Amino acid sequence: MSKITGYYLNKASYFAVDDQGQRVEVEIDYWQGKYKVSRKHRGLEKYAQKLVEKKHRVNFLYKLEEAGVL
Repeated sequence: MSKITGYYLNKASYFAVDDQGQRVEVEIDYWQGKYKVSRKHRGLEKYAQKLVEKKHRVNFLYKLEEAGVL
């Protein structure tokens, strides 16, 4: 097997529940640097943008090495 040189987040899906029990889904595409919130929710949109900014194309290879996977 060849050596792994990169390990990246691609897409993630989250959901939040408001005080009325309604669910708001948040989809993050870390590779493309985009997000989508199922219903208009300013707070979740800001949070999703921060997630994208922090993790956009971040290489997590070091986490595999720390875990002893590689």
